[in-house]
Amino acid sequence: MKFFLLIFMLLGVFCGKLIAGEWVESYTAAKKQAIQQKKKILIFFSGSDWCEAGRVLNRDLFRIKAFQDLAAEKYILYNADFPKYRRLGAETADRNKRLAARYGIHRFPAVVVVDPRFGGLLVRQVGMADMTPKKLLEKLSRIESESIRSYREKSSGRSEKKKP
Repeated sequence: MKFFLLIFMLLGVFCGKLIAGEWVESYTAAKKQAIQQKKKILIFFSGSDWCEAGRVLNRDLFRIKAFQDLAAEKYILYNADFPKYRRLGAETADRNKRLAARYGIHRFPAVVVVDPRFGGLLVRQVGMADMTPKKLLEKLSRIESESIRSYREKSSGRSEKKKP
């Protein structure tokens, strides 16, 4: 009986590692992978030990295999965590603070999608109620394509104005 209990515990830990393994441990590694794989970086800003909405979102959306399978097609995933009751390494905490400042994150939970080469903000979404993996990824794609289209329209409008 103890043997079976041990096997189930090990399987649970192993499966948990597989699911959690899709999130990259450092922003530097996320950036490197995103550039190599020609993907964008999806950063989840959370307060893992104090933000209930973030914990629910993490548990019910970001840590499930369906989300990770869909997201893996376009994104490298990084969690910029801001815990209150446990300590991160000084380098990680500093990096997360700089990321939050760079992308204007003041409330949690929040998600941003960035270009890995230049760090340009493509999407910022604060708070996400009633999201499914598919809904969230479709929303992010829609916002991203609208942002790119808007940028192209603005840049083409500027070049037309410059012509005499």
